[in-house]
Amino acid sequence: MTRRSEVPYSSSPDATRTLGWPARASRVAPRRRRASVTARTGLRVAVATPSYPPEVGGLGVLVRNLATALAGQGCDATVLTQTRDCAPRPAEPGAAVRVLAFRSAVGGRRFGYAPRLRRHVRDHRGEFDVVHAFSYHAPVALAVSGVTGSPLLFSPVFHAGGHSALARAAHVGYRPVARRVFERAEAILCLSSAERDDVVRLYPFCARWARVVPIAVDAEQYAGVEPFEVARPVILSAGRLDRYKRVDAVVRAMGALGDRATLVVTGVGPELEPLRRLVAELGLSGTVQVLGGVEEVTLHRWQRTAAVVVSISSRESFGLAVAEGIVAGAAIVASEIPAHREVAAALDASPVYVPADVTTGDLASALRAALDAGRPGPMSKVPRAWSDVARDTIAVYEDALAHPRARS
Repeated sequence: MTRRSEVPYSSSPDATRTLGWPARASRVAPRRRRASVTARTGLRVAVATPSYPPEVGGLGVLVRNLATALAGQGCDATVLTQTRDCAPRPAEPGAAVRVLAFRSAVGGRRFGYAPRLRRHVRDHRGEFDVVHAFSYHAPVALAVSGVTGSPLLFSPVFHAGGHSALARAAHVGYRPVARRVFERAEAILCLSSAERDDVVRLYPFCARWARVVPIAVDAEQYAGVEPFEVARPVILSAGRLDRYKRVDAVVRAMGALGDRATLVVTGVGPELEPLRRLVAELGLSGTVQVLGGVEEVTLHRWQRTAAVVVSISSRESFGLAVAEGIVAGAAIVASEIPAHREVAAALDASPVYVPADVTTGDLASALRAALDAGRPGPMSKVPRAWSDVARDTIAVYEDALAHPRARS
């Protein structure tokens, strides 16, 4: 019988053909490798994550895509996540990944903690060959890091510092505690060289076992997707609504564009209601739509509709909004931060770059220039599939099993 706090549900399979980073960028600071990463079939992998679909957010989508791809490569993948409710998720027939959701006992969406998730890892430690934990910014990885009984792999999806004054203050006390996860991990898997640089800058001792395994962007998710019928060109801002994303600056810039375009904002987060109030205060309800959270299929339609995708975030670990915008065929206006430059170069794209602290007037000019240039259309970069991501990740798992790193 399933306990009330342990609710199984399944992920849905993803399309197999994807576009992303070139193979040359897939590893940094390599360690010894086994001759074949496909020799071990049925590798039992526990993936611990603070969020997972249907929870809205990029991290959950990333974990779902990776877990599904791992299963496609012959792994026995189990996702362990947490939820704020106990509503059962119906299992999908034939789903490749088993998912267990544990109710969060304390904390909110971002910092929730489910004690039963940790207990499950501890009590079932003999059932997994490796445990792959996600997110520096939530307590899940820290909670399971000391009870795995098998090699721990850690994907921090790391942003240096907090996203508000309170969060930055909390991070000062959290850093020495979080250090334990980096110390216990056999390998740190970063999404980009930019993220790895941030990790090593804060925790230099882990440079030797910090790797780069870039993710992919699913190209097939846009196949056959119909754009919305719109009266004006659309500028799209898609992603979590936090202050560091600076979506408020994009809204203000729309005042200088007049009726040249419509801004569509999708995503959830603490800035959702403040953004809606800002739109009303500036009298921009005719040209700015703050939709909040939308289903993936709706997001894909907006990405296919957008003439321009804009992301002026002050920090990113990968730059998924930019990557997806490029794959969907939109022109890009992006802050000139390392993650954005890295993903654009890998996808052979040429965004209009602006400083992370760009002024309203300069941002409006950049958006106008991107609108004038028009949609560049589908990209032609050689694809990197989620199967490639899975194989690179399995290689790290295999290495951790075959060659445990020396401990001081």
